[in-house]
Amino acid sequence: MSRKRLILSTVGLLVAVLVLPVLALQYVNWNNYRDRVAGWLGSALEREVTIADRLDFQLWPTTRLAVEGLRVSSPEEVSDQPLLTLVRGEIEFSIWPLLSGVLVINQLELDEPSVHLVVGPTGEANWHFDLDQERDSRSSAMPPVILRNALIHQGQVRFSGQDPRLNQNLELNELKLALPKDGSGGSLSASGELKDSPLQLKGSLMGVGDDDLEASLDLTLGAVTGSVTGTVSDLMEGGETDLSLLLETKDLTQSTNMFVPGLAPRERKLVSGTAQVAAVMRGQPGRDLRLDDIDVTTRSELLRITASGAISLVRPAQRGSVPSTRFQVLAETEQLGSLVGLYKGRVPFEASAEAQGVLTGSLGDFRIDDVAINASGEYGKLSATGYVEGLLSAQGWSIDLRAKSSTDRLGQFLKSYWLLDWPLEGKGVARGRISGAR
Repeated sequence: MSRKRLILSTVGLLVAVLVLPVLALQYVNWNNYRDRVAGWLGSALEREVTIADRLDFQLWPTTRLAVEGLRVSSPEEVSDQPLLTLVRGEIEFSIWPLLSGVLVINQLELDEPSVHLVVGPTGEANWHFDLDQERDSRSSAMPPVILRNALIHQGQVRFSGQDPRLNQNLELNELKLALPKDGSGGSLSASGELKDSPLQLKGSLMGVGDDDLEASLDLTLGAVTGSVTGTVSDLMEGGETDLSLLLETKDLTQSTNMFVPGLAPRERKLVSGTAQVAAVMRGQPGRDLRLDDIDVTTRSELLRITASGAISLVRPAQRGSVPSTRFQVLAETEQLGSLVGLYKGRVPFEASAEAQGVLTGSLGDFRIDDVAINASGEYGKLSATGYVEGLLSAQGWSIDLRAKSSTDRLGQFLKSYWLLDWPLEGKGVARGRISGAR
């Protein structure tokens, strides 16, 4: 065999090796193999995956994947409800950016997607996959994903936890996303309901430079109004967020009831007022996304609360033992008698109080450490230190405080409680421990 023929044969073989798989990807009838593809996905995710109706793939002129009747189950020990169901979905993406490790989705369309997030009886979540735990934490961030255009119809996101009071249901009528292109501005809009409260999100997205995005969005959710402004830089590297968030409500009772329904009358009295929340979202999704510089202020007739801190938005596997939430909290009241009266207590003289502490933990299990309470009135003073744990836990909360009460007007103090004119003058001090669970 001549050298020329050998070279031609080698080139022909290489072309065949490269071209034949491409032709197979383009022209094979993928719908005939949807059960096999579902089985492969199920093995990779360690979940049962089914594609009931249709599967199609096209390589060129536009790379497109379409699926109908998709279902991804939850672990049996967590829930019998599927994690994901999808009536129809279609995605168009670019091949060449994949070679540099970036997934660029040019168009995403979803019809009736339903996501059901469940936390089981033992605390396991159906959206956590074992493959996440096997991945080295230093390389745990997902490949950067750029979504240029999206259209979602009749979506639903539900959350079911160990405490039914915290269950949520988001109904998404429509979501539209269009990133800026060729100098034209982009937009984001969404409409739906959260716990029967109407949701509206609308605003503009503007390109800044070659790889940055500037956002200006307005939000309405029931009695809550708000805005999101700022930038997302380095989109092709996964996106580094720097977004300022502002939320306000003139009906704190209704707003609180969206997230903690079934408020008792005394709890409704506590949150009957207004609130404002400001924060800055920083970091990269999947790596170090967080809410910094959070400032919360609530005002009601009986109670004022201010809090400042931060919330981590990364997965527990990445966060480790570090709590997702940490806040410095201060609560103040000028009407201690009325406040204590809500809990069937009694302070029969004018008094004010303040309490502060450090709130840490994660959803469903918060605690307050370094609790310091100081109250004073015309006949006495009270101070206490300790902790409260198990807040919003399905097992209930518990308290442990060391308290001290003192008075320089013992006679008047006793008379105010028992309406007896005791012939006593002087001072009194009492110390004790307040502990228990509910």
